[in-house]
This record gives sequence, structure tokens and C-alpha cells, in this order.
Amino acid sequence: MGLPLWMAFGCAAKNPPPAPPPAPPAHTVTAVVLVNGCAHLGVDNAKLAQAAMNQLVDGCGSFAGGRAQFSATLLPGGAIQFVQGPDPAQAIPVCVLTHPLAHRVHLQSACTLDVRLEEGSVEVPKGTTAP
Repeated sequence: MGLPLWMAFGCAAKNPPPAPPPAPPAHTVTAVVLVNGCAHLGVDNAKLAQAAMNQLVDGCGSFAGGRAQFSATLLPGGAIQFVQGPDPAQAIPVCVLTHPLAHRVHLQSACTLDVRLEEGSVEVPKGTTAP
């Protein structure tokens, strides 16, 4: 009579191990620089203008408000001047203003670029690492 009882225990289903917790989302900052205002400068200078803006927003890993929009005017002589965007609640992030406000674009007259920054998060698939 002990045999059927032993077999019942031997065939019992085991609970599967718990699933690993999902990976935390990766923090992102997206920067969009519209160089249309400097398109008349030619390809090389337009690339320099875009590089100047990318360098300014490169250190922005986080900023207040989660979203910012502003204009940057490249002036002859190498200076950069900022104008706040249409929403007064969206201040120009400090992370932009901590860089040297200079560029290497050869200009005869000023040109303006529109810059948009937005914070977000993205799910990281299993087996990969966050950037």
C-alpha cells in the first residue's frame, strides 16, 4: 500500500522558478536640431552649425521639466545667442548653458537653429544593456 503513495509524490508537478524581474527602463534625452535657418550656408557650414548645437546639448542627461524648446542664433565672430521658446514654462536647460557658447561656422550674417530636447525612457529588451 505504500507504493501508490510514493508514486503520487513522485509525479507531483513542481512550481516553475519565478520569472526574473523586468529590466528597468533606460533614461533617454532626445535632441532635435533643425538647421533649416542655416541651410543657405552650404553643406560644410551647415554641418559645423549642427555640430555646434550637438556639442551644446551633449551633456544634457537630465533637465527640469522634461521638455524644452528654444532657438539658438549663431552670430558672426563665433558667439551663440539663445532665445527662449514659445512656452515660458520651458526654460533653456542649464546643461546647455554650461558649455562654451561659441561656434566655428564662417558667417557673414546670423543664422538661427531651432532646438528641441525631450526626456523619456525606453524599455531595454532582455539580454541587452542600456546605452
